Amino acid sequence: MSRHNVLLVVADSLRARSTSVLGYRRETTPFLDAFAEEATVYTQARSPSNWTVPSHVSMFTGHEVHEHGVDHTARLDAGHTIFEELAAAGYDTGLFSDNPFLTDHESGLDDVFQTAIGSPEQYDSAYETNGSLGDWPNGFWYADRTLEWVDERESEWAACINLMDTHRPYEPLAEYDEWSDERSRDMQESMGFKWHWEFLSGNLSLGFAGILEQIYDGAVRQADAIFETLIRGLDERGVLDDTLVVFAGDHGEGFGEPTAIPEEPPAVSHRIGTHETMYHVPLVVRAPGQREGHRVTDLATLSRFPDAVRAIALGDGNADGPAFASPNGTVVASQAPIGPAMREEAERVCGDAAPFAKHVRLVYHDRPGDEVRKRAAWGDSAHESVIKGCGGTVEDGDIDAAVVRNHFDSDRYADVDIATPLDGYTEFEDASDTQFAGDLDDRLEALGYK
Repeated sequence: MSRHNVLLVVADSLRARSTSVLGYRRETTPFLDAFAEEATVYTQARSPSNWTVPSHVSMFTGHEVHEHGVDHTARLDAGHTIFEELAAAGYDTGLFSDNPFLTDHESGLDDVFQTAIGSPEQYDSAYETNGSLGDWPNGFWYADRTLEWVDERESEWAACINLMDTHRPYEPLAEYDEWSDERSRDMQESMGFKWHWEFLSGNLSLGFAGILEQIYDGAVRQADAIFETLIRGLDERGVLDDTLVVFAGDHGEGFGEPTAIPEEPPAVSHRIGTHETMYHVPLVVRAPGQREGHRVTDLATLSRFPDAVRAIALGDGNADGPAFASPNGTVVASQAPIGPAMREEAERVCGDAAPFAKHVRLVYHDRPGDEVRKRAAWGDSAHESVIKGCGGTVEDGDIDAAVVRNHFDSDRYADVDIATPLDGYTEFEDASDTQFAGDLDDRLEALGYK
C-alpha cells in the first residue's frame, strides 16, 4: 500500500458557472483549464451547503449538513475529521486561510490541524489587495506560507488552503482584474463589505449586483493564478506527482439571479436560498501521477472528500476513478434558517426577517449526460427542475415540499453527535452589520449609476 500527500484548495464562494474550465465565456481559469488535461473534472459537483462552516465540516467529516448540524454556534468535537485520521496515521497536517470562521473562531475548525496559519498582523506590501475594504493579504501570501510549510515536512503531509480572493469584497490585483472598470470598483467601495441586505430589501436595484460580477470574475482569475503558484511550487519541489490535489469551491455566489420559487428572495451573495449559483461548484481532482484527463458528468458531492482521500491518498482504491461521484446517484444539500444576528440585520434593513429565515433543503438525482434533477424546498414551498450543464433548466414545475422533506427524514440518514453548542455565543455580531455609507445614493449617482 502506498501513501500520498494531500492538498485541498478551496476557493471560497467560487461558483461553477464563472469558471472557464466549465465553459464560462470569459477565460477566468486558464491554468485550471490546462491542469484539467491531467486531472478529473466533475461537471456536476455540489457543495453540502451555501456557506463556509457547514460545508467545511461536511468536507472534513463526510457527514451531510443536516446530519451533523454544525454551524458557527457549535464547536466541532475532536476526532471526527479526515485530517485527524491522517495525523493519527503519521501525516503532518496544516490549515492556511484568511477566513476567520476557519482560523479564528470558536467552532474549532483550526484545532483539527496540527498547524493553523491565519491572518498575519504584518505582511510585505507585495501581498496587498487591490482595494481599501480589507486589511488582509491576498491569497498569494497563503500559497507561499503553504509551500514554506511543505519544505519543512519530513513525512507525508495533508494541507487545506482556503482562498478568500473570490469572497467579497472582491479586490483582485490589476493584472487579473480584466473585466471591471474604475466605476464598478468605486461602486463596490461605496457599498462596503456587507451589502446583501440592501439588495434583498429592494433598496438597491439588482442590476448593481450584476455589476459586481465584473470584479468577481477578476477575483476568479486571481484565484486561478494562486492555484498555479501552488502547483508549480509542488512540481519544482518534486512532490506534485506524489500528491492528491483537490481544487473546489466550498459554495457559490449570487449576483441577483431570479429564483424559481416565488416566495424565495433572489440569489445575492450566499447564505440564503436554493439557487444553483450557490451550490453548483467547480471540482477538479488530480490523483498522484495522473496523466490522463477525464470529464465526469455523474452527480458528485464535496462530502465525499474523506472517502476520496482514503481511496486515493492512502492507496485503498482506484487511483483516478470518480471518487467524488455519488454511489447511489443522489446528493443532498441544506441550509438552516439564519441566526439571531442576521435576523436583526434583516429586520433593521428590510423590516421583516421572516422571508429570509427558512430552512433550505435540496435533493439532486443523477440523469444521463451532463444533467441532474433538482428538487428544492424553501420553507413550505418547493420546485423541481432539470439542470443542464452550468445553469440551463428544463421541465420546471412546482412540487409538494413534503417530497423533499420526506427524503431528508428517511432512514437513509442519521443524526450524528460531533459538536458541542457554544454558550453565550455572539455570532460575530459586529461582523454581521451592514456597513453601507449613509450617502450611498449620492455616491452612486456621482458615479453615474443613478
